[in-house]
Amino acid sequence: MKRMVLGTAAALLLCACILGAGCTGGEPADLTTPTPTENGSVGMANPAAVWCEQMGYGYEIRKDASGGEYGVCIFGNGMEADEWAVYRAAMGAYNETANGTVVDVTKGDVVAIALGENPTTGYGWNATLSAGLTLLNDTYVVDEHPAGMVGVGGTRTWILRADGTGDQTFSAVYKRPWENATASDETFSLAFSVA
Repeated sequence: MKRMVLGTAAALLLCACILGAGCTGGEPADLTTPTPTENGSVGMANPAAVWCEQMGYGYEIRKDASGGEYGVCIFGNGMEADEWAVYRAAMGAYNETANGTVVDVTKGDVVAIALGENPTTGYGWNATLSAGLTLLNDTYVVDEHPAGMVGVGGTRTWILRADGTGDQTFSAVYKRPWENATASDETFSLAFSVA
């Protein structure tokens, strides 16, 4: 019994020494606050601005009436929205799991819906919006795949703004555009209660 206790204690001491040695090597971490540059920035890219540009959208910094700066994403159709509203919506996009649900939003909120799609098969989402929802952008991004691979699907993302109050609806049917809609077509519906 005494031998087992001593063996366990020795093993724990050895583990502590190994872990401790791993934590002491190298240069100490720099925990200081970044020093602002001449223009006041700290050299860190704005993630919302970077995302807008990576998606191929335009991006501008503007000044409001009080002189404060804000950024906007500018979509290919000329529509635009606050960069952070668009970024937050895209990062928290509603997907297939939200089908048939009701979401509470406030007038002016930006929301995103992202659904899997594979246009190489001829199928695509045909979306319909109620009058109180404004389509800011509709983008398809193919999934990453090896070079030369064909038939790869991706994600269709709609970015919407709730411009009207009351009950609003986004609905979509996954079908080939040359075929008539049938009861067996895959559908998606998301209701918004806009206050």
